[in-house]
Amino acid sequence: MDQFLSLYCKWTSSSTYTERGIKMLQWTTWLVSRITKGKYEDVSSSLRKLYTELSMMRYVLRLYGFPTAIEGIRSGSWAGGPWEDKRIRKLGKIMAWSMAAYYPLEHLAWAKWTMPKLMPKIDANRFSAWSCRCWSVYIVAELLCSWLKIKELEKRLCILKEGSVQNNRILEDGEKSNENSVILHSIYMNKLQILRDVFFAAPCINWSMNQWATNPWLSEAWCNGLSFAEAVVCIHQSLCGLRF
Repeated sequence: MDQFLSLYCKWTSSSTYTERGIKMLQWTTWLVSRITKGKYEDVSSSLRKLYTELSMMRYVLRLYGFPTAIEGIRSGSWAGGPWEDKRIRKLGKIMAWSMAAYYPLEHLAWAKWTMPKLMPKIDANRFSAWSCRCWSVYIVAELLCSWLKIKELEKRLCILKEGSVQNNRILEDGEKSNENSVILHSIYMNKLQILRDVFFAAPCINWSMNQWATNPWLSEAWCNGLSFAEAVVCIHQSLCGLRF
């Protein structure tokens, strides 16, 4: 019980983890709504309504995102630590710049959807499509970044197995085992990130198109189904990160 409560407190203290939990709930309510449609109409329609409201709630949570993107641009923190491959830092900067453009565009779309009379000239669907185009840049950069990190981590693993030397000193067996575990965990986390980006790709392309709301490229089943799959992997990845 104490371990669960500790994990729960860590989760709820982070806005990022909170948003991921709401995302999982959003796509789960959509899935159950779809499964129950035609059999339990009251349940299906109620869950459909909840799914829509949760989607709007996630827009509100992302109002905090723009300053984090600016910080990532200035500090290079989105690279996720020091790396020998300089391309990783550059890709981290690209990710941050893409989100710096993404958030204002999404905020405008959300504002128009929620306050249409105050913004009569704003085309919310158009701004939303442009925000997703920025997001697509982020996805490609993150996928490449994760792949480069895996390659570098695999090299570190080989060096560790061959020499067991770090910072010009010989590692003890316990230190070597711990370092090995850290590297393997990081490789696994980056593989999960690549899988998430793969699941993200098609829905992002769909939402980036001019007529995404009126004539979508993907059916709702495919688009939301892939989003549900990404949410599952995201929750697993988050729990792995908290438990390690």
